[in-house]
Amino acid sequence: MGVLSTTVGHYFPKFNDWLKGLTDIRDQAAITYERQTLVWVGLLALVGKRGARMSITHDMRTENFGRNLKELCGQDGLVSVPHGDTVEYLATRLKAGELEELPGKMVRSLLRGRVLERHRLFREYHTIAIDAVHIHTFDYAHCEHCLHCEDKSTGRKWWMHVKLQASLVTPTGLCLPVACEWIENEPHYVKQDCETRACRRLLGKLRKMFPLLPVCVLLDGMYANQPMFDALKEARMEWIVVFKEGAMSAIYKWVMDIKRICGKNNVIVDRQEEEIEERKKRDHQERLVRGKPKHKKRLRVRETTYTWKKGVEYTPEPSRSLFNILTCRETLDGKETCNYIWLVSDGLDLNEDTVKPLANRGRCRWKIENEGFNTQKNGGYRLEHLYSRDMVSMKVWCALIDIAHLINQLIEKGSLIAAKSFGSIRAIAGKIFDHFQKYIFKKPADPPRIQIRLSWNTS
Repeated sequence: MGVLSTTVGHYFPKFNDWLKGLTDIRDQAAITYERQTLVWVGLLALVGKRGARMSITHDMRTENFGRNLKELCGQDGLVSVPHGDTVEYLATRLKAGELEELPGKMVRSLLRGRVLERHRLFREYHTIAIDAVHIHTFDYAHCEHCLHCEDKSTGRKWWMHVKLQASLVTPTGLCLPVACEWIENEPHYVKQDCETRACRRLLGKLRKMFPLLPVCVLLDGMYANQPMFDALKEARMEWIVVFKEGAMSAIYKWVMDIKRICGKNNVIVDRQEEEIEERKKRDHQERLVRGKPKHKKRLRVRETTYTWKKGVEYTPEPSRSLFNILTCRETLDGKETCNYIWLVSDGLDLNEDTVKPLANRGRCRWKIENEGFNTQKNGGYRLEHLYSRDMVSMKVWCALIDIAHLINQLIEKGSLIAAKSFGSIRAIAGKIFDHFQKYIFKKPADPPRIQIRLSWNTS
């Protein structure tokens, strides 16, 4: 508890006040557990990566856990940990939108404290990656808001819930959830909701959260179209968008041909050599005498080629759009490992000096896939697990996963613990949960002022 309480208290001193400010429609005269207590119980199950709601009932209802929970949430007279069904009862009655705003408040607190200052692009822009993630899939109509698909060859139908996520990403491996927008159908809809329309809504939500923040948005190839570029311009955001032939086929061929002809001199080759051991298995004779295999040393060569062209004009269109192209091709010992092409906004000033940092930041879009969605699905949070069948509660649990993931990242990469001594990231969460069960902690009446550095690189 000490690390969790210290980290949350250091970065988010008003966290309990934010939880107390949530709308609670329960009869306040009849309740035993206040809203911040119940939200903290859900968060603790996710911070400890228990993976299921029943863990609240089976693993958390102990005397030590109850006393530590009282110190954490600040509820006077708390004598026990609530049942998991009590947490679910509140989750079905909260306003999911209010809880979904909480990660944005937490990131705003980090920005105001200049915690993420050194991660700015060109010391100015914070990079936010936007992508959609599948939450749940059903073989029946779960609710009137579900998206639905049909396999025409087999006639099989399925319904699903999809969320569009915006996360602040950094080269050091941070992927902090900021805001989300659900891709869902309105009652009596004519056409299903889609990712691009949800993205426009999400851009407006982000700009409302951070009216003056310089932002560079990282987007997948499906967003490479002029209406989306106009929406980003209207939101006063710069952008780096993956450029694929399938998204804008006619424009892709035109632009890449012009770049190849006119941008012959815009090439930078970065070559790195590293001496490594070429490991091999022990042969039969070495096994008999228990000898160690003899490793040969060799040079591993990593070669990265950057090319760019600014202001490529697409004349077939009456508007004569201009495109800034950036490519990055990397080979390891002559074998290609990646080959990226991006479109870059005018405000990022693509030139010889900015090519490398822009390419490195463009590659950070994968952080939302790996450190973001993959971690939430397979790293103990179980994003695809159906914590509740109620539509409101389902959104509440997704918001709690985002908050728990954000808090855990600050703990895992913070200087309060020696992260590598735990063996794995999941072991840190397990240790925090075990300490809640076995030890009793007290918050100091006058906590000392400390500094926590985010230094551990997991990229």
